[in-house]
Amino acid sequence: MTDVTILVATYGDQAWEHLAQVRAIPSAQEQGVPVIHRHGATLHEARNACLHAARTTWVVHLDADDELEDHYITTLMSGSSDVRAPSVRYVQGNYAQPPRVPTVYGHSHTCTAECLPYGNWIIVGALARRQLLIDIGGWRDFSWSEDWDLWLRCHLAGGSIETIPQAIYRAHVRLASRNRAASHEQRLAVHRAIAQANGVPIP
Repeated sequence: MTDVTILVATYGDQAWEHLAQVRAIPSAQEQGVPVIHRHGATLHEARNACLHAARTTWVVHLDADDELEDHYITTLMSGSSDVRAPSVRYVQGNYAQPPRVPTVYGHSHTCTAECLPYGNWIIVGALARRQLLIDIGGWRDFSWSEDWDLWLRCHLAGGSIETIPQAIYRAHVRLASRNRAASHEQRLAVHRAIAQANGVPIP
């Protein structure tokens, strides 16, 4: 069996648990690896509970409303770095965008690990070495872009990072979601808080 566990964390309203049961968890099970689901009072608590419950060398986090496309895990496992970033295909209703690797906001080039001090380009579903995530303290409590805080700390701790664009994470777009509903001012405040917490340039 492939040495990876897929982690599905939900929090708050029970509707998220239901959504995970009908979308994320079946998609994860199709990958043929162990799947752990935990529900908590907060997202970072639930994700950390999943992380500490896993026993494999590698983990992938999957949001309750998202899915993994075919051969996602085996494709990511073909890489060699501590963190392996996939492409993302955004889906809104019946429309699915072509997959792409995100970039830091304002960057016109293909981003690398050196871009992480300026912003995030790695989605939540990256494959990561479980012990690295534990060593840096796991997930922290930010209201937005907590995945940037995680991957930035992996980079600052010396973790190697690469892109595996053939692996495709399927993200369902909900305009009222916490990531999209936040105002520009709220996003900027959280971005600055994460930068300050990690000792990187504050915009």
